Amino acid sequence: MRGIISIATILALLPGAYAETALDAIKELPKEQAARVARIEARGGTPDPDRWYILTQDPAAENGVHEFVVSNGEIVASRAVSQFAESLKEDDILGAAPLKVDSDKVAQLAHDYAEANGAVVTSMNYELKKDGADAAPAWTVSCLDDKGNKVGTVVVTAGKGNVVSHEGFTIEPEPEAAPGAAPRKKPEDEPRFDTYAKPEVTKPEEPSEVEKPEEPREAAPRSSPAPDDEVTTDDDDDVKPVHHHRHHAPEKPESGLTKTFKNVGRTLSKYMPF
Repeated sequence: MRGIISIATILALLPGAYAETALDAIKELPKEQAARVARIEARGGTPDPDRWYILTQDPAAENGVHEFVVSNGEIVASRAVSQFAESLKEDDILGAAPLKVDSDKVAQLAHDYAEANGAVVTSMNYELKKDGADAAPAWTVSCLDDKGNKVGTVVVTAGKGNVVSHEGFTIEPEPEAAPGAAPRKKPEDEPRFDTYAKPEVTKPEEPSEVEKPEEPREAAPRSSPAPDDEVTTDDDDDVKPVHHHRHHAPEKPESGLTKTFKNVGRTLSKYMPF
């Protein structure tokens, strides 16, 4: 895996380095010129460059260009030519909208993209301009290795800080939490829940009324005729029991006195016929 050289470490090794952002450099310009800034350029930033090239649209100049070079908090050069633009027009002026995203913010974004992709970045080139009359100002930060080769480019809007593109960096870094938001929990800090999923069983479809097979009917058991039943037959030899409902009163046992009266009655009827 390729190592990553921290730009902050490189900056700390530079003796007498003055951390100056692009918006800090604009403050050094004359007020009337600061309102007409059309382009900002810098080379070899680690992350802050040694000098900022600030181009303004000058109506008095034939080509409309005036370049200020700011280093260590002071203007070191002021001229009507520039290596970054041959001419400038009114439409090139960045506009009255405030530039809320400074060079240090885009440098950090570019560093995060490089770190996420394991790229070695030793310096950065900066460019702030508009790509059209109605376009919004945007930063273009080119990340270079120790040989000066470009390893990736990040384009960020200067008004809201939206990342427009990140050519050369396929992996995006994790977004930072908003100010005041609770720190994001690590996976081991998050509560764990055991979830048991019930197996899904496909219930067979019930056959329709037409397709539903008819259930077989069980034959009723034949009851054998009672002893007192008469059995009748027909030509088909089907046995059909006929039930006669008879009520048999239970016989009561005779007492001794009853038997005596019966015997006396039989004797009298034998000898006295009347």
